[in-house]
Amino acid sequence: MTRADFIAPQPISTAQLAAQRATPTLDDVVERIAAEVSAPLTAALARVHTLASSGRIDRPSLRALQDEIDGARRVGLLGQQIARFARGQIQQSIERLDLTALLTQVLAEPSRRMPSWSDDEPRSFASAEVIGDASLVYALLQATVDWSAALARSKVEWRMDMLSWPVQAQISCQFFHQPIDLAGPGGKPAVATHVAQLDSLDWLLLRYTAHMTGVFACREDDANHTTLTLKFLHTVNDTLEGVSAVDLGAVGSNASLVAGSQVLVLAARRDMRLRVREAMSGHEICIDYVPSVVEAQHYCDDGAPDVLIYESSFDSTALQALRAQLEKRAPGMAQIEILPAGNGCDMGGQADSTAARVGVDGLRQWLLSLAVLELARRR
Repeated sequence: MTRADFIAPQPISTAQLAAQRATPTLDDVVERIAAEVSAPLTAALARVHTLASSGRIDRPSLRALQDEIDGARRVGLLGQQIARFARGQIQQSIERLDLTALLTQVLAEPSRRMPSWSDDEPRSFASAEVIGDASLVYALLQATVDWSAALARSKVEWRMDMLSWPVQAQISCQFFHQPIDLAGPGGKPAVATHVAQLDSLDWLLLRYTAHMTGVFACREDDANHTTLTLKFLHTVNDTLEGVSAVDLGAVGSNASLVAGSQVLVLAARRDMRLRVREAMSGHEICIDYVPSVVEAQHYCDDGAPDVLIYESSFDSTALQALRAQLEKRAPGMAQIEILPAGNGCDMGGQADSTAARVGVDGLRQWLLSLAVLELARRR
């Protein structure tokens, strides 16, 4: 199977889709641990009995014993990782990530080069950036590679695409889970089904990691092959469509990115200040207000804020000069312009340093999330 033969996935049922969206239960995890640890330990115990009765063991048997013990140990380590995710013991540090580079790096790791794929053909992936925790995204890609490599009976085919609506990066891997010569006529996909043998402990770790990362993992099986698609809801683009990683309007734990931040609000009207205060309330943020560009300049003489929020009515040569000055002094500073009407929002441009924009009617819904995104993407 080559890249040109990447098989179109079969429709997935509503029930299967709902099951994949849900995180595995601890009962599922315990059952899988018991199943995967018993086989290698039983085999290892049989070899130990043989050693005890004969008093000797040959080199192949010794190597097999070591592999069986290592296999049981790996099951225990996977269980510990899943337990950490299940208990929520993950402190995320949200930042802007080059997803293409991460995937390329994981696939290039010598320890993950399996017989199920080869490096004899160059991979060309679409460019994509996402917002998330670097260690979690990396762990998700590692889990995906480990899971597919352990089950594949043919070369694993990898693809990365960008969906235009909603704007999302997605990574797909596809492989035959039984030998190609046992597949259907011409290797054609059979009717979509669920292959239980693919639900390994690696798969459960993959699903837990995807859930923690905010990535939707969709698996589509048939009797011969399987396709896994990772949909990155955190994808960075010039608008906010598809960037629900911070769950726009329900920021949750990602709002920790703005905790302790210094926010300067350039607003002359009292009602506007109240709206901003309400939109940013409930978080450990230090907010200062100034009524004019001149006072904003004086304020910034002592140091640039982490976030600059200003009404569009202040847009002028003086404000543009101040913003340019702050951009040089503090390139990681987020800038948000409040439009006089509307409830939409747009992210700022990375190249031309344009400010993010939000309509005054959307302040309560979008302002905090927009600040989180702008801080993350400018790091």
